[in-house]
Amino acid sequence: MKKTKTSYLLRGTPSILLVLGAGFVMASSEDLREALGMGAAVLISMLLSSIVVSAIHKIIPAYAKIPAYVMIITGFVTLISMLMKAFFPEVANMLGVHLAALAVSAVVYRDCEEVADHSGEGTTIKTALVTGVFFTVIMVVCALIREVLGNASIWGQPIAFLQDYKISALAGAFGGYVVLAIVMAVINKITGLHHHLDENEEKEGN
Repeated sequence: MKKTKTSYLLRGTPSILLVLGAGFVMASSEDLREALGMGAAVLISMLLSSIVVSAIHKIIPAYAKIPAYVMIITGFVTLISMLMKAFFPEVANMLGVHLAALAVSAVVYRDCEEVADHSGEGTTIKTALVTGVFFTVIMVVCALIREVLGNASIWGQPIAFLQDYKISALAGAFGGYVVLAIVMAVINKITGLHHHLDENEEKEGN
């Protein structure tokens, strides 16, 4: 039986992203602006890198694919970093070295190696968009929890009535781990439920 669009979108992507991108999620989710900046950088670099890899993967020798893909990703990440420093300097400063580290991120490389290296441009673009959007959503959710509850602010602006109730630990490294664990548990529950529903549909179809 044909799977639903929802189950297709949720198929393994969020939970895998949380593991591969845990460092970026924890390091860049203390502020909503920071989270959106990193999410946009991941989405754009993943999309552009995947398109290029999909177009030229057949002419790259097997032994040269890893360094070639890393160079392609690094080029786009450097371009994004330069543009972000020019037009969004505050966000670029907030991201700091984590933006440069995106060049060797398993999140982006996985998409290039597993999808773009074996698929046409259509599938590559679709997968990169879905993966990038999911990563951005995860970043935003974590940032909203940590900034609102941890710093009692939103988009850098203080929330007056929460100042006496903020949980400062959520804004630190420990809070990053706690929020990430909670989000991962919720996502695993949702994806597990959809997987169970798909199995039941397949059984009924047979």
